[in-house]
Amino acid sequence: MNRKEYWNEEYVKYWKSVTAEADDGEGVVSRIEKTTRGDYKVPGEKEAINLFRCLQYEKSDKLLDYGCGFGRFYPFFREISNYYGIDLSSAMIQESIRLYPENAEQFVVAEGEDLPFEDNFFDKIICYGVFDACYQEKALAEMLRCTCEGGIILVTGKNADYPEDDEQAFIAEEAARKKGHPNYFTDVKKLIPQLERYADIKQERFYRCRGDFVKEEFSSTMSDKFYEWVLIIQKKKHEEYKFEGFSDAYSNTWRIKNVCKS
Repeated sequence: MNRKEYWNEEYVKYWKSVTAEADDGEGVVSRIEKTTRGDYKVPGEKEAINLFRCLQYEKSDKLLDYGCGFGRFYPFFREISNYYGIDLSSAMIQESIRLYPENAEQFVVAEGEDLPFEDNFFDKIICYGVFDACYQEKALAEMLRCTCEGGIILVTGKNADYPEDDEQAFIAEEAARKKGHPNYFTDVKKLIPQLERYADIKQERFYRCRGDFVKEEFSSTMSDKFYEWVLIIQKKKHEEYKFEGFSDAYSNTWRIKNVCKS
């Protein structure tokens, strides 16, 4: 099954149920049968919007919700920016248009690695909870291409080296692979030196274990092992964007644990 087929088949229904559970107010470690039995709930709108508020917005800002799904964050962003949303899934975009017909022309079906926008088009790009499903080197280069000089990109992802005692992260990685869920891990230590050629890093957040994002527990200093990360970057003037490999479908932690098993 290719990516487009995966995201179109039943995924609107699944993701709406997951995000509804995330926002139900039952507490940080509510147990649900989601990716794995007994896993943490996904971050809700509260945690996401708290993160988005780290940025300053102008109503005139052209803002891209990169991987907008069914327009979950449109009600927040439409009040503070000129909102565009892209998603690989035509089913997701159709649902976005159904929910928010006033923005129909700015909900677009597109691959994140080949955006249908001119160079320097956006003032801000928000890539939240999506980067781990992308071909990351191409996706980040494309985000930079479409962001204006001095523009801001916020991106979140999963780190290739997470703590070996983070059992839920390991179980989730294996479960996602069995389901065929696109799942790429970022070697953040390889990413950052390359990224600094093209952008200034304005803020870094590192969440040690799966579930810490929901609790909003993070460090601003990178440790050797952590599970999730956030980078807020400001684009420098540049002509071309090219990254050497920093992502993989298998985490380094998964490989270490499986070598130990064998």
